[in-house]
Amino acid sequence: MKLGIVLATRADLDDALALARAARRARLEVVMFAMDAGCAALASQPARVQALLDDDCEITACSNSAVGLDLPDGVVRGSQDDHAAVVGTSDRLVAFT
Repeated sequence: MKLGIVLATRADLDDALALARAARRARLEVVMFAMDAGCAALASQPARVQALLDDDCEITACSNSAVGLDLPDGVVRGSQDDHAAVVGTSDRLVAFT
């Protein structure tokens, strides 16, 4: 089973990260797409984001929203095509918007 997480807010970062970690502990595949303020949220917590990457979560950030941000290595800069792929290929999707 694949869980998709869309993060577009700064305020929901803690919940998005906790959900992703819980899903990985349950052995679900996790993919996350960050856009808008969600990209700045990821940049503000590099150690926590790196922990998700180390847990084999796939994280993509909208390249337009991430301009000028220092994201952890392993976070892929992508496009809204990647957003559509997360939505279209996930068995379940949670959007923090």
